[in-house]
Amino acid sequence: MAVIESTALLVARRYVRGMAIAALVIPVCWHLLYDGTMTLLGWSVYRWPWVVAACWAAYLAIGVAGAFNLFNRARPGLFAPLTVASLALVTIVMAACPPEEILRSFDWAWGSIGWLGVIVFWRRPIGNLVAFLLANGVIVSVGLALGDQLDRVTLARFGMVLIGSCALQLGFSFTASGVRQIASSAAESALAQAEVADRRAVAEAVHQARVARYVDIRDDIRHLLIELAEGADPADPLVQQRCRAGAARLRRLLSETDDVPDPLLHGLRAGADVAERRGVEVSLVRVGTLPDLTVETCRALSEAPIEALSNAATWARVTVVGSGEEVVVSVIGDMPDSPIAPRSGVEITAHTEGERRWIEARWSLVPAAA
Repeated sequence: MAVIESTALLVARRYVRGMAIAALVIPVCWHLLYDGTMTLLGWSVYRWPWVVAACWAAYLAIGVAGAFNLFNRARPGLFAPLTVASLALVTIVMAACPPEEILRSFDWAWGSIGWLGVIVFWRRPIGNLVAFLLANGVIVSVGLALGDQLDRVTLARFGMVLIGSCALQLGFSFTASGVRQIASSAAESALAQAEVADRRAVAEAVHQARVARYVDIRDDIRHLLIELAEGADPADPLVQQRCRAGAARLRRLLSETDDVPDPLLHGLRAGADVAERRGVEVSLVRVGTLPDLTVETCRALSEAPIEALSNAATWARVTVVGSGEEVVVSVIGDMPDSPIAPRSGVEITAHTEGERRWIEARWSLVPAAA
């Protein structure tokens, strides 16, 4: 599941990163090749050529600062100053051009500044870029009016270039946004499918394990019934003990299907209920917080205590102590001394003193050193 999740996220990030690289490459190439060439060719035409050169360098600086929005977490405090600086570039370059050169090749800032907007507003809603492009158009319109360049040819050229550049920049932004959404949806869909498959596999494994435990319990009960049918004495304490243990195991198996927060305690309560039905006084105490335990671990921890409860004559006390890395289940009561089968992953300890017998099952997250 973790491998599928990391793969899906990696694919989505690669698509998004590819669009971000394209958004950075376009203005860099445009600015270095076209804007740089026009700045050099128009050096003798500009009113203040060094100011235009400074604007050309400032364009690069704004692009570098805006690139953080492409490849890093966006900083909201950068949007306002970068926006103001970008629009100021348009105003300054236009003011540095003679009136007859406005909107021509040497007035390069207003046509290419929209690509800076694509970078600066990369992680912002598309409406921010639209407002930025409209502000750019307003600034150019005011410059044309102040330079008395509102003739039909100039206005037609202005509208054609403005619509064309905005269409490219907005089209790229819409495409990038769509790619990000599609990549994110594809990653979420892959994760959802992987989660469903993982749950199905877990459910199948749990079902198979439960079927295997049912077969084991069924075989034990069948052998017991065969012995009774062949003449085993029902009054024999050993036979009675085996019947009680089988009933407790069967009840625990049924309790494992219940959706409860503490399956270990739930299984122990099932064993205690069987003992109480025989008149045994049982107390169950929990101390601490139990960690998440697998079904196999709960079975291994509860097996010896359930056998002890099935052997108790009149009373038994069950104590469950839990911590982050260890769980201890102990039983003390008036039960006979009988052998205890070892359980994988659980340390079993037993002591007998007079009519009392104490049994402890201990599980640790970190196995004890040999």
